[in-house]
Amino acid sequence: MNRYLGHILLLLALFLGSPAHVHAQGNSEAHTRIADRYFQRMAYAQARAEYMKAADLGAVNEHVVKRLAICAMKLGDTREGERWYGQVVKFLNREPQDLYMYAEALKGNGKYEQAEEWMDRYLGMVQPEGAGRKSNIVDFARKFTTNLDRFTVKQVSANSPMDDLAATWDGTDRVIFASARDTTVGIQWRAAWDHQPFLDLYVAGVQADGDLVGARRLPGNVNSKLHEGPAVVAPDGTLWYTRTNAAKGKSGIHRLSILHARRDGDGWMGSDPFLYNNPECSVGHPAISADGRWFFFISDMPGGYGGTDIYVCENRGGQWGEPRNLGPGVNTAHNELFPFMSADGTLYFSSNGLPGLGGLDVFAAKRGANGQFAFAINVGAPVNGPKDDFAFVVDPAGSKGYFTSNRPGGAGGDDLYAFTMHYPLEQRFLCTGTVVDDDNGQPVADAAVDLLDADGNVEETGRSAADGRYSFPVKENKEYAIRARMAGHYDGLVHFSTEDIGQQQIVARDVHVIPDAGIWLRGTVQYKDKIGFVEGVKVSVVNLASFFSDVRTTEAGGDFLFRLQPNEQFEVMLEKPGFFTVSVPVATMGMSRGIIELGPMKEDLAMEEVEVGRALPLKYVKWTGADNNLAPAAKAELDALADRVQVNPALKFEVAVHADTRLGADAALKLTQARAKVTEDYLRAKGIRKEQLVVQAYGTTKPTNPCGAGVECTAAQHAENERVEYKVTAVSGL
Repeated sequence: MNRYLGHILLLLALFLGSPAHVHAQGNSEAHTRIADRYFQRMAYAQARAEYMKAADLGAVNEHVVKRLAICAMKLGDTREGERWYGQVVKFLNREPQDLYMYAEALKGNGKYEQAEEWMDRYLGMVQPEGAGRKSNIVDFARKFTTNLDRFTVKQVSANSPMDDLAATWDGTDRVIFASARDTTVGIQWRAAWDHQPFLDLYVAGVQADGDLVGARRLPGNVNSKLHEGPAVVAPDGTLWYTRTNAAKGKSGIHRLSILHARRDGDGWMGSDPFLYNNPECSVGHPAISADGRWFFFISDMPGGYGGTDIYVCENRGGQWGEPRNLGPGVNTAHNELFPFMSADGTLYFSSNGLPGLGGLDVFAAKRGANGQFAFAINVGAPVNGPKDDFAFVVDPAGSKGYFTSNRPGGAGGDDLYAFTMHYPLEQRFLCTGTVVDDDNGQPVADAAVDLLDADGNVEETGRSAADGRYSFPVKENKEYAIRARMAGHYDGLVHFSTEDIGQQQIVARDVHVIPDAGIWLRGTVQYKDKIGFVEGVKVSVVNLASFFSDVRTTEAGGDFLFRLQPNEQFEVMLEKPGFFTVSVPVATMGMSRGIIELGPMKEDLAMEEVEVGRALPLKYVKWTGADNNLAPAAKAELDALADRVQVNPALKFEVAVHADTRLGADAALKLTQARAKVTEDYLRAKGIRKEQLVVQAYGTTKPTNPCGAGVECTAAQHAENERVEYKVTAVSGL
C-alpha cells in the first residue's frame, strides 16, 4: 500500500533496469553508493536490497541502518521497520522523527504499549515545555477493538499474489478495481517505489454472498503503460479514473491526474482530463456522491494541511466548481486518501494522521448542519487493524461493500475484502487516564475511581487496573470530574469538559491522590459564560504576612493544587492575558490538616474574557423611584467591581448610569447625574482612582430599545432602559 504514501507524489519513477552501472561484488561502500542512488530516485525496493548487501559486508553504520529503516517503512514492512528503527533510536544523534517512526512501526505490529511509550517520548521532544500531551495509543486501541460484531469480513476470490485494491461499484453486479497482476507479454513496466508491476483497471462479477469472481482487464482504452486506478463510476454512467502522468524531470517522478471515460459497449473509451489537474502536484482518487452533486478527490496541492488532503467540488450546471479543502475535521498533517461518499451522505476515507490501529485506517465523517465535516469516526476492527486498511465502499443500503488491506493471511500484497455491516456506526467518546500516588509518582492499582457530572453526582464507578489506568464513556458538550480514592490519601480530583471532544475522541486526565497530611488548596478555573475549564491560568498564592508567593499554571482541566501553611492568610490571584484577573482570599486559621476547595461551579473562580467596549450589567445597582440610596446588594456588587478594577490595573473602566425613557430629557439627565455621583462616591471611597474609572450619566440618550419621546411603548419596555452597566474602555499599552 505504501506506493500511495511517503512524500505522496504518489506513484513514482519506473525503470527497466538498474540505473547504477557498478559491479559492487564484495565492496560495502560500492553497494552503499548504489543504494543511495536508488534511494534518491525513491526506488526503495532496490535501495533496500543494496543496503542489505552493504550491511552483510559489515557496513552496519548509522547511515545504512537509518536508510534500511526508512526503506522498510516506505515499503510497508513494519517488522523490518521495527528492527531497524529499534537501532536508530539508540543513536546519540537520533532525531524526533526517528522516535515517531519507531512508534509507528511498533503500532503497525500491534505492539501498542511499546508504541505509546515511544510516541510519548516523541511528543515530549517536540511539544512546548509543560504541554504534557500524550498519545493514548493503548486507549485508542481498546476503543477501536470493541464491538467486533459490527462487521463480518472475508477475502474475495478475485485476489492475486500481487496488489489488488480499491474496488468501486459498476452497477450492482460488478466492481472495477486496480491490480498489479502481470498479464502482459514482453516488457514489464514496474514502479520504482516497490518494483511492483504497474496497476491496471480490472472488472469482476459480484456474487450473492459478496464474493468477486471472473476478474479480467477492463475492456476499452483506459489502461495504458502507466498506472491506472483507483476509479469511480459516476451516476451519469461515466468513468473517472486515476492515471500517473509522464515522468517529470530527471527524478522520473510521476504525479497523479484524473481522467474521464465514457462507456463503449462492455468497456470504456476516453482520457479527457479533469478540469483541476495540475502538472505540479498530484490530483487523484476521484469519488462522486450518489446524487452527482459532489466530486471528491485527493491532492498534495499547496495550501493544504500536509501530505495529501481531500478536496471537494460542487456540480454547477454540468461544470465542477472550484476545489474546496474539507478542513481539519477530515484532513491532517499526514495523508488522507480514497474518499467515498455513501448514499446516505457519509464520507468514508482513509488516513494515517487520525488516531487508529496502525498504518492507514478507515474513517467515516458525517456532514454537519453547516455543510462542514466536524470530525471523523474510526470504523474500528475488524475492518481496521495494525496494517493498512483503505478504499472502503458500501452499497446504497449501507450494509455490504468492500475495502482493501495488506493484513497477514491474504493472497499477497494488498487484497480486496468483502464486508457486511450489521448495525450502524456510532461515535463513542472516552475519558481515560492513570491514578498516580503523588507521594512517589507511581501508578495506583485497584483505586476506586468515579466519574462525576457538573453537579458532583456520580455517573459511573470503577477501579483502576494493575497499571493504574481507568476509562469511562462520556458524552459531548458536558463538564465532568474524575475522583480517585486511596487509603491514607486525600481524594484525587481532576476536571474536564467535552465541548471539543469530536476530533479528539478521547480525553486523558491523570488523577493524583495526595498524602493525608497537611493543608492543601485545590481549585478549578472555569469560563464564566460558557462550558469548559481554563487552561494556562497563572495562579499565584501570596502569604499576606511574609509576602512569599507560590505560583502554578492550570492544567487542561483548569485544575491547580498548592500546599499551605497553617494559621496564615493568603490572596489567590488568577491571571491570564485577555481575561479579567481574579483575586480570592483564603485563610488557614485554626487548621492543621484538610483540603480547601475553590471552584468549580463557584463564581469566585469563574474567569471572564475582556472585550473592550462590551457593556456588562450591574444588575443589583437599582433605585426605587427618585431614591438615590444604594441598597446592600448594590453595595456588594460595587465592592466586587472595585475588586475587579483594583486587580486589573492595566484596564480602564467606565460606569454608565441610564434612565427610564418615560422621563423628560432634562429630568432624566439630572436624575442619572445624582445617581452617578452616589455611585462614584462609593467607588472612590474604595480607593478607585479617576484615572482608571469614570462614572458617566447618560440620561435617556442611550436606550437599549427604540422607546423614547413620541414612541409608543409599554411601561416594562420603558423601564428596561433604566440600568447601570460598566465596560472596559481601554487596555494600557494597546
